[in-house]
Amino acid sequence: MLFPAEDSGSLNASLLDAQQFILADVEEGDVEENGAAPPLAEDWRPSSAALSLVTNSESLMCDFAAATYSPIVDDGPLRWQRKGHRFAGIELVRGSSPHRQVDADGVPVEIGSRWRRHRSGWLVTVHVRLLAKSTGDDREDISRMLFQVDLDARAAGGGRVFEYDVSRTVDVDAEARELRIRYRNQKVYAVGHGMAAGWDLDESGECTRVFLDAVPHFVVPAVEQTLEEDFELSGTAMKSLDLAFLESIDRDPLAVTTALGEFVQSFATWADEQSKVALALGDGAREIAARSQTAAVRMRAGVELLGHPARTELRVAFALAMAAMRLQMRQAALARGEVDPIPSWRPFQLGFLLVGLASSTDDAHPDREIVDLIWFPTGGGKTEAYLALAAIVIFLRRLLHGQHGAGTAVITRYTLRLLTSQQFQRAASLICAMELLRGSDDRARGMVRFSIGLWVGNEATPRDRAGAKHSLERLYKARHPREANEFQIMECPWCATDLVPEDKDDTRRAYGARLVGNDVVFQCVNPECEFSRRELPMAVVDEVLYDEPPTFLLATVDKFARLQFNERAGRLLGLNTPFKQPSLVIQDELHLLSGPLGTTVAVFDAVIQLLLSRSGPPPKIVASTATIRASTDQVRGLYGREVALYPPAGLDGDTTFFARPVRSGEGRLYIGLMPQSVSQATALIAASAPLLEIPRHLIGLADVDERLDPYWTLVMYHNSLRELGRTGALLLDDINGRLETRSERLGKELRKVRAASVLELTSRRGPEELPNDLRQLGVSADNSSEATDVVLSSNMLSVGIDVQRLALMLMVGQPKTTAEYIQATSRVGRGRVNGIVVTLFRSNRARDRSHFETFRSYHDALYRGVEPTSVTPWSLSSRARSLAGALVTLLRQTFPLLAADSSAVNFDLDDASLRPGLNVLVERFLDLVARADGAEHTDVTVQVWELLREWDHEARKARDDGSPLRYERRPGDERALLKRFGQPGPGWLVGDSMRSVEPNVAVDVQEPLREARRAADPA
Repeated sequence: MLFPAEDSGSLNASLLDAQQFILADVEEGDVEENGAAPPLAEDWRPSSAALSLVTNSESLMCDFAAATYSPIVDDGPLRWQRKGHRFAGIELVRGSSPHRQVDADGVPVEIGSRWRRHRSGWLVTVHVRLLAKSTGDDREDISRMLFQVDLDARAAGGGRVFEYDVSRTVDVDAEARELRIRYRNQKVYAVGHGMAAGWDLDESGECTRVFLDAVPHFVVPAVEQTLEEDFELSGTAMKSLDLAFLESIDRDPLAVTTALGEFVQSFATWADEQSKVALALGDGAREIAARSQTAAVRMRAGVELLGHPARTELRVAFALAMAAMRLQMRQAALARGEVDPIPSWRPFQLGFLLVGLASSTDDAHPDREIVDLIWFPTGGGKTEAYLALAAIVIFLRRLLHGQHGAGTAVITRYTLRLLTSQQFQRAASLICAMELLRGSDDRARGMVRFSIGLWVGNEATPRDRAGAKHSLERLYKARHPREANEFQIMECPWCATDLVPEDKDDTRRAYGARLVGNDVVFQCVNPECEFSRRELPMAVVDEVLYDEPPTFLLATVDKFARLQFNERAGRLLGLNTPFKQPSLVIQDELHLLSGPLGTTVAVFDAVIQLLLSRSGPPPKIVASTATIRASTDQVRGLYGREVALYPPAGLDGDTTFFARPVRSGEGRLYIGLMPQSVSQATALIAASAPLLEIPRHLIGLADVDERLDPYWTLVMYHNSLRELGRTGALLLDDINGRLETRSERLGKELRKVRAASVLELTSRRGPEELPNDLRQLGVSADNSSEATDVVLSSNMLSVGIDVQRLALMLMVGQPKTTAEYIQATSRVGRGRVNGIVVTLFRSNRARDRSHFETFRSYHDALYRGVEPTSVTPWSLSSRARSLAGALVTLLRQTFPLLAADSSAVNFDLDDASLRPGLNVLVERFLDLVARADGAEHTDVTVQVWELLREWDHEARKARDDGSPLRYERRPGDERALLKRFGQPGPGWLVGDSMRSVEPNVAVDVQEPLREARRAADPA
């Protein structure tokens, strides 16, 4: 809509009200910079819209269309009559006639242009401007407004419209140059101003028309695994994707390695072709192609290692891992309803195994220090790829080292407890498969028991056996046990049978948790399940994990802060145990380790790396992500190591050897809305109601059939909890009211949002509630009347939540980063139907306006827009928060003399038995700092020794006084080395988790009268 222009120098009352709406909608601390947004009148009620293009023509031919509405005067209620207007063939000529005026039923409209020289052509901005003036009365102004505005332009006289996005020729770094090369075919031909811009291309790729688009939409093609016929693989090479065939490598190594070799050769041939294409594209393209060549070399090395005559144990470990993955994948497929599934690898998964095999299984391999980063779109199978590598490492440790190879072999870390709990089920199914092999396969028979442990916050799982017993009793007594489950285990990881009943069971046979001695153990309640006759190999109690370190440890990054408070936590790192230290560390969702969280984690990671390499070589680090930029800098900042992305990028957009956008172009539909002249609340109501009506309108379409479920649940994604709360207040009253009105007017069946079917998925949910939330999200509207109607979500949804039935999302405002936008929107459309994402932009926010105006170009190359992430662990502010705790962790977990809580008093820089080892340890720590950030090395060195001298002083003072010096401050203790945020007294300030970066501030809200009396009080 275009509105009559306001009189200059004044704003009418409605516009002043609008300003209040705008201020209410702007997040505190997120106010736009002065001058960043259009003037209030133009952004709230615009009188013009425009688009810019580049052409070599001296004139443009434009078509303009719009509608006006006039009141129908009769005895009935107020109604409006629409009248459409179309003006074709408007010629705008540079210099002589750049502006034209047309009349739309008495409403004057200007179609104009502005021409600026650009290289050998012209940069032209074509606009439509409403010349009518406002009467000051909103109702009177309706007949002076323009609705459904449509403006397009095309070059006249044989001219052409050229690519507009010239800014891409400016490369701020090497990665920007590579992105420009990779996305060189995703061209931009126009940019909108106030509205979005679109364009049409002919068969040759030439732009024939640019136009304004009030409701822009774009289908981002789904990424599919490259099909078998695309690989041009021989029959022998195709066998390499079959897990049953790979499992036979210990019996017939020649056949399997030959098939693997041919598979690698197909990738190497593609890499050679990329190198030839790169010759014509410059140095940046050659660097891209070179990484593919390096990957081919590493894959070939993995195959050669498997075929080496002396590596019998590796072949057996590989065979057992394939057998375990085959069991696990087959069991998962059966749970999905597949009949007689034949598990096989996706090509990229097999490729990753071969790339990482040598450096993960050979402690002395030169690539051991490289972080292998799996970089693949969401839903592509990254988890299965690194689980298979973990299985190989675990089996190999048992074969080579026997009992010594037990203990914790693999540590997998996540950033959120919800993600950790969900992935725990997937990893636990692999451990179950390994346990079954231990009893049925002669190659694994006699191995030490395999187990998996969940190490998350104490609010999520019990800390000790006494707490576990109390949690079990609470579970048995609860009327609704699922709401009282503190063990985070909801179902059997092998057969997916519920281990916690919905309602109380006095017989207790429906509970999978039971007390054996002093331990709470888990067993399946399904008599047909293998694990109804044996314990499930899972542990979630901290004390049990320390006593019996699990083979596979899943943890949140925050939990590693416990290393500074609990010396027994070091047993999970292989410290003070008879076991070999962990060989593999997996970091999922690496892109989330950025900003303050990533910065704090990086400080502790330097310590953890040193602790993990205390008795041998450092562990292999594998990470995964779907969205990352500047990965080299981030990994160096986090780990002080180099990084290798896999699969390596190709030269054409999102196409690699292993994956490509689907040829049909089908995928997730993105729609942009930027309402004018209404508040965000009104816009939200207007946008939500039609989306909630979608399920019944789409019945009968392909893939939907007669089902309601595919688009039944609307996910409403918010950028802040305040916005989410506002939406929650609107849902049951305003949005339901709009649904009733639309039902009556359109004659459609009414759908109402039910209060009991609104689910909040945010950090405010308790740890025992989140597993139930995921279960509720899985309920189908076709099978139950209790399916969720609406999900009110914060950014918690964007990190690894996988609910196949979700397919509809409304984003309330543009997220601050493209990575979050990609991660969040990829949560819908992961099942049988493609997703629909509607983004509700705010016209008063410069970032939202920019994304709306460039909607098509932005979505045409989404991954190009991912912003670089940063970590600065060794900066001054980071050191002030984390360095002291990291030092305590390093020394306490290294020297037995300093391990116990009361041993802080034993620190003595003059101790001849301590000082040599301390010097070496500090030197290794500072070497990691230098590798991560050489510029801070000197300052960190000075601060480390200042802290150590301060500790030495406090310990000496305590010894002289004959008083204790503990690490952790306890009630009644006056002297302790450390104190948590919020604790009084002296001591080094440390956090309970990686997120404790600042102390809380207490705010006392005073009533005005009370404050006035206080001010008047002379005391």
